Amino acid sequence: MKRFLILILSIIIISGCEKIFFDDDPENTPDNNFEIFWTDFDMYYAQFGIRDIDWDLIYTDYKPKVSANISDRQLFDLLSEIVIYINDMHVTLYTPYGMAYWKGWGHGSYPSNKLINPSAYFNGSLIREGAFEYQELRDHNIGYIKISTFVGVGEENYSPDDRFLIIDKILELYKNKDGIIIDVRANGGGNSINADAVAGRFADIKRLTCKNRNKNGTGKNDFSDWISWYIEPKGTFQYTKPVVVLASRSTSSSAENFIMNMQVLPQVTIVGDTTGGGTGNPIYRELPNGWTYRLSTKYAVTADDLLVDYKGISPDLTVLTSVEDSINGIDKILEKGIEVIEQ
Repeated sequence: MKRFLILILSIIIISGCEKIFFDDDPENTPDNNFEIFWTDFDMYYAQFGIRDIDWDLIYTDYKPKVSANISDRQLFDLLSEIVIYINDMHVTLYTPYGMAYWKGWGHGSYPSNKLINPSAYFNGSLIREGAFEYQELRDHNIGYIKISTFVGVGEENYSPDDRFLIIDKILELYKNKDGIIIDVRANGGGNSINADAVAGRFADIKRLTCKNRNKNGTGKNDFSDWISWYIEPKGTFQYTKPVVVLASRSTSSSAENFIMNMQVLPQVTIVGDTTGGGTGNPIYRELPNGWTYRLSTKYAVTADDLLVDYKGISPDLTVLTSVEDSINGIDKILEKGIEVIEQ
């Protein structure tokens, strides 16, 4: 079976979650759909090793379940089982029957993933401007900034979205504060260029933040050399007073790039829970039946060579908000952030 592949390599390198499509023309049969799905992951997925997944065994277990007579719904159920088993937030199957994906840590009612009872902590309602929500903390000389996403206008931007450059205005407002709390607990990622632009406003000098390896061939061990990434000062003003970044299991993808940028800065403390563990930089593929799916093409380590994908990034101070805290309107993670700045 001959397949024609078109790779837009520059997009793979530049951003955290970008799209690449391939042209395919095989016959639409259950067997072909399964074979193409399995083969694509076999050639292009980067994280079997770190997740300890025997992909050949997946083939052995699931291929006998595919026949010319199975329905599209049955094929969807079968592929969904595989997708969920992979346990990667950047692996998703899109079909008329719905999406199949590992729900991960960022779903449900887990209270450490969100801001709790803001009216108890701030001088007023959060001000929404650009990509940010911000406000002063009541009874404390501390500024608060919430960043819920790093998604920009157009996923293939090579420069920061203007909505993220409003960080300069906010930092001007907060320049006389004792410190700033940045909340990315509910941030599932977007474009790492936006994350880098915000983080650069807190950088004093250029520093190594992380390294990643990209899958660059069809063999199981075909990977690029380690690629190093750095944070460096951006904008006209760098805020170097104490900063606390609040993280959770919902903090993932480009938001984890933001965490890795911030954690190497001397004035920054990461507070909360371990992050989601998914920097995968997915590409998108299509089956003969029109279904699409995405898969991770890289994995990353921190500046200290600690694995990020599948493991997550541990905070400097682990603090969890319990269900009881949430019911009582207590944000333990935010309160610890205040304590760190005022200590």
